[in-house]
Amino acid sequence: MNPDQQDTRPPTHQLDPEAVVRELLDCGITHVITVPDYVMLSVYRALEAKPATHPQLIYTCTEDEAVTMAAGLHIGGARPMVMMQNQGLYASLNAVRAVGIDARLPLFMMIGQFGREYANLGRSRQESTRPLVRNCERILEALDIPYFACERPEDVGNVSKAYRLSQEQQWPCATLIGTYTAWPGAVTSDGDGAGGAPDAAQVHDAKR
Repeated sequence: MNPDQQDTRPPTHQLDPEAVVRELLDCGITHVITVPDYVMLSVYRALEAKPATHPQLIYTCTEDEAVTMAAGLHIGGARPMVMMQNQGLYASLNAVRAVGIDARLPLFMMIGQFGREYANLGRSRQESTRPLVRNCERILEALDIPYFACERPEDVGNVSKAYRLSQEQQWPCATLIGTYTAWPGAVTSDGDGAGGAPDAAQVHDAKR
């Protein structure tokens, strides 16, 4: 391959969506409030597959709504979390500040790094060519919000680490999902069956 060409092959180190859901169940999460994130579409599918036993999935129109709904559910005694894209974090910063920092509520966020190029996988997010990706961690750091990277199968335990830290500190905490979560049965470029970016049919089906 020409070294000047961007590598657009699907990534091969991905999170199993069922493993992510198991982490949420282990934490006792009751509600997942979200504006759907393209990076984690297979996690939504896994949550929707067993509504009787999995956390309730609640879709909102904006990330501000998701953050404030999570606050209300927490006050009411539930164990909510928010799923959103990095762009959603930028859009909801004032709500995150008010709910998590000023009110000191344990706001747990799982944030998909939308727009991250495959060539950056396995490298520092700070080396990404896309400000959308680079600045996510910087913004969290500026707000003193701890975060854990989560992009390889062995990183999945960081989901529960972030949740428990938010509870212990009564403060926001995030897990950054660095690449597409795997689609069962999809095959990556090395043929290992680990998953891959969702195709158009999967995206359409997941949004229905």
